Amino acid sequence: MTRHVIGKLDEFPDDTRRVVDIDGVDIAVFNVGGAFHAMRNACPHKGAPLCTNAPTGMMLESAPDVYDWGREGEIVRCPWHGFEFNLSDGKSVVAPQLKLRARVYKVDVEGEEVALYV
Repeated sequence: MTRHVIGKLDEFPDDTRRVVDIDGVDIAVFNVGGAFHAMRNACPHKGAPLCTNAPTGMMLESAPDVYDWGREGEIVRCPWHGFEFNLSDGKSVVAPQLKLRARVYKVDVEGEEVALYV
């Protein structure tokens, strides 16, 4: 993996997202409450941009007539067909056993620099 400095820490305020180009590949970088995540900015289903919407949560398994919302800031949803992926590992929320997975990358904050490993 190659280290790419993608900006200064103050360029990535909490709860923001932006796309960076690394060698022709668009990568969505998310700062969710100070935790950095990065994934290829293309849904593995049909290529829709995954950085369009902020990370969200989802309904959790619960009893009938009980609506529990959770995992706030952990889920990225495709704007075209609604496919959902875990921000941390890129796995499909609905069917994690499938090979349909968004590509994720390691992000490090080193001093005042934000670095992406591709």
